Amino acid sequence: MLPGCVVTGKCKQLILNRNGAAKNPMTPRQEQQERQEQQPALKNRRYVLAQRPTTLPDSTHFTVETLPVTAAADDQILVRILLVALSPWQGQRLKDFKNYTTPFAIGELIDCDVLGEVIESNADGFAVGDRVTGRLGWQEYALASPQQLLRVDNEFDETVWLSTLSSPGLTAYCALDLFARSMPGQTMVVTSAAGSVGSYAVQLGKLMGMRVIGIAGSDDKCSLVADTLQADASLNYNHSDFPAQLANACSNGADLVFDTVGGNVADAVFDKLNKYATVLIVGRTASNNSSEPQHDYVNMRQLWAREATIHGFSRYSYPRQWDNARLRMQDLFRQGLLKTIDNVVDGFDNTPQALHDMLAGHYTGKVMVRYAHSE
Repeated sequence: MLPGCVVTGKCKQLILNRNGAAKNPMTPRQEQQERQEQQPALKNRRYVLAQRPTTLPDSTHFTVETLPVTAAADDQILVRILLVALSPWQGQRLKDFKNYTTPFAIGELIDCDVLGEVIESNADGFAVGDRVTGRLGWQEYALASPQQLLRVDNEFDETVWLSTLSSPGLTAYCALDLFARSMPGQTMVVTSAAGSVGSYAVQLGKLMGMRVIGIAGSDDKCSLVADTLQADASLNYNHSDFPAQLANACSNGADLVFDTVGGNVADAVFDKLNKYATVLIVGRTASNNSSEPQHDYVNMRQLWAREATIHGFSRYSYPRQWDNARLRMQDLFRQGLLKTIDNVVDGFDNTPQALHDMLAGHYTGKVMVRYAHSE
């Protein structure tokens, strides 16, 4: 090296070869390849479906595959997964019966939304160190195209990007924005009010000026719905006097129902509908986790008698609304008008148990599993 010449990662204008001739500076891709060659080979662990559960899934229903991590090709990004999101629809897709979405195939990667960190990029708009979200599944590393990813900033916490600003918050916002027909002072009933989507429906209903009644499955969950989410009433559907509590809370009837459960809970609420009420079917956890039709609505009599308007809402049908919904939820969150309720389970190995516990109703709000920490 010439006396007084310092070569740094940012200054490679002059690098001498053995003959003393200057080499051309390396391109960013060449620098990236050089870094990779100096690092130990990465291995990717991923969960695939091994066998279908008949009730709740556990670790026996999944197989962990270990595969080499391949370099990003042109227009690809290599992402290290930091957090994966768990959702009720994952439990539904493990079973093989006709549903609103295609079941997982045996041997298929378990799909889900994730938050990750870019560790290699050959695509415009993405750089090493960027945080991204996308549908990349239960795995430690993933190759993705730019179209699969949303680059996110550091204004909001990692968990917020998988809750308030992801499927739970945006589903609640879009369903209400598109179909609620709400008026201040009307009564709204939210089934699964302590759940990942229902908790945002409660908060958005209050911001719309409605009187909100939240229904949940335990006293602890009901306390959260009342104290944290500020619902006007909170009812435990497992209490023997639930029908009487519901009748008292809905003494003036229900104008809007935000249902993510189906089954007996929703049927009980339908008995309290006002004339021309609106029912938003945003999920059907009870029936989607079963092939038995009796878990669907039975009480159609009151839906007809009250001339209720029923809207079935699936977030997959409204991709164009997502960007605007995210901007609105960001604004509400900045103002401190929304609270996020989340649970983070630590460790890749704990993913199947976390899904089991979530489907068994052991959590409130959104459940995530941490696979790694940002570097």
